[in-house]
Amino acid sequence: MTKKTSYFQGDKYNSLAKKDGYRSRAAYKLIQIQKEFNLIQPGDNVLELGSAPGGWSQVISKIINDSGSITAIDVLPMKKIKYVNFHQIDLVNIEKLNLKKMSIVLSDIAPNITGVGFIDTANMNSLLEIEISIVDKFLQIGGKYLCKCFEGDSLDFLAENLKDRFKFVKRLKPEASRSISRELYVLGIEKI
Repeated sequence: MTKKTSYFQGDKYNSLAKKDGYRSRAAYKLIQIQKEFNLIQPGDNVLELGSAPGGWSQVISKIINDSGSITAIDVLPMKKIKYVNFHQIDLVNIEKLNLKKMSIVLSDIAPNITGVGFIDTANMNSLLEIEISIVDKFLQIGGKYLCKCFEGDSLDFLAENLKDRFKFVKRLKPEASRSISRELYVLGIEKI
């Protein structure tokens, strides 16, 4: 009898994350986007939405160090990361933090998938609406916004909602994003 192996066990980026000390394979998505677009700069004030378990926060921390600020938010707990100011709260309660204007808002959030298309679409779009309201309130003019979405309705929703908020909007699929996944990233550059 052969042992069943998990789909994710042999994943190159899971292995790399363990080897390089990242908390999740998602770190490589941000590393690849950063390499291509030089998104995050020392001195930036970064707001990361949905930060747990902290893979993206680790990447951001290595770039920013103590030259700017990193505020990370999630409803789930996250172990401490140097230079990251973590708050365990729901996004809808973000106003309680009295945040200053940020130069970048990042999000790798997706709702739990139910398998029912119209429910999953509604949940993703609802989450993106909250993110866009945070961008409207806390992202400075000229700032950048990077977020996860899925091919189809949520991508269309973002395209429609970001075209009047940013000078440039780009659709990205980093190599670390599984090829079979409908996951995409959208980058808004230079908030108007």
